[in-house]
Amino acid sequence: MGFIDRIVSRSSKYGLGDDDRPSKADQRSPVEESLLARLHQASDQSCDTGEAQSEPAQLRLHLRFIGTVQGVGFRWTNQGIANQLNLTGWVRNNSDGSVEMEIQGPPAAIAAHLDAVHAYYRRFNNRIWLDEEQDRTPQTDSKEFEVRY
Repeated sequence: MGFIDRIVSRSSKYGLGDDDRPSKADQRSPVEESLLARLHQASDQSCDTGEAQSEPAQLRLHLRFIGTVQGVGFRWTNQGIANQLNLTGWVRNNSDGSVEMEIQGPPAAIAAHLDAVHAYYRRFNNRIWLDEEQDRTPQTDSKEFEVRY
């Protein structure tokens, strides 16, 4: 048994094995947890007021992600998920290694988008960390979700 094997064996013996620790890919930033709570609350309120029968309220958010977000198809994955959920906006890489995005749509769809992105990258154990979020004024001329350069 090699040195590394002994360490892994002992860490598992004392409850420190990989199965007992949440992976970094499963974790969400405090910014994202707060945003998701707000999105779910806004979605629940629109259902309570009957807005679900008319067109749901639109939100536009500016988001900045850090972590394993460049060189892994992050922009294209976001575009594909956004298109499936009929969300509009854009996504682009920044020179500092982060990715920024503006996303617009109903609160429930934006929450579903964030969940889908995490589910996709969890398979590769990539950490996606929402570092900043800001509200923006919804745009009436926003028709698609595009990848920007």
